[in-house]
Amino acid sequence: MKPYVFGHRGAMGYEIENTLPSFKKAVEMKAGIETDLHLTKDNILVCFHDHGFQIGAQSYMINQLTLKELRNIRFEDEREVPTFEDIVRIFKDSPKTPRFSCDIGNKKVGLELINFIEKFSLFERLEITDLKPRVLFNLRKKNDKVQLVHTVPFIVVHINNKTIKFDKIHENQISILNIKYDRVSEENFKNIIDNGFKCYCWGVNSKARMKKVLNMKYKDETFSAIYTNFPDILINLRDEIYS
Repeated sequence: MKPYVFGHRGAMGYEIENTLPSFKKAVEMKAGIETDLHLTKDNILVCFHDHGFQIGAQSYMINQLTLKELRNIRFEDEREVPTFEDIVRIFKDSPKTPRFSCDIGNKKVGLELINFIEKFSLFERLEITDLKPRVLFNLRKKNDKVQLVHTVPFIVVHINNKTIKFDKIHENQISILNIKYDRVSEENFKNIIDNGFKCYCWGVNSKARMKKVLNMKYKDETFSAIYTNFPDILINLRDEIYS
């Protein structure tokens, strides 16, 4: 099966990250949508990468701003910060039916996202990713159907049963590990597959990286999904290699 392609923060190689134009570009390119989520002071999920930001000498934290206050701020790149509900309502009935991959900042965001998934019945199309297994385990207690993805921490170089608690992750019904491109090696990929996981990869932005990831195979398994800033280039390469 061809690896699924997620547009990282939309198609951020072409548009401002985590904005409606970026998400639209990704979907037009037949990719899914990856975004980072945070909660505003009034408990609204918004698409933004960092916990906070600075404009001139003024610093702001997302969780200390209401949605109205956030939208009244003029960003240097003139972005408009979308709510996640904005994005879902626009794309959930799209004929291209994109999948959503949501990187959460903490457990509170994850719990609110699960409420959102239940409201919109997005269990088959939305995945929650996080670096911290404990956060994912708590989310599993909240809901046994939501799709959870463990992003392997950047400090882990060698992925094996000494660095990753494979059994504990399996116990919590997590079947996907997401690794950064610079952790892609035959040994790491083999260990992930041999321990019963699917494998995702992020940070795949150059053609050389794309080709390396697309051509990796072990026991007829390939990377199940890939995150990129340039969805069109990756999809074209994928379709050529898998034709």
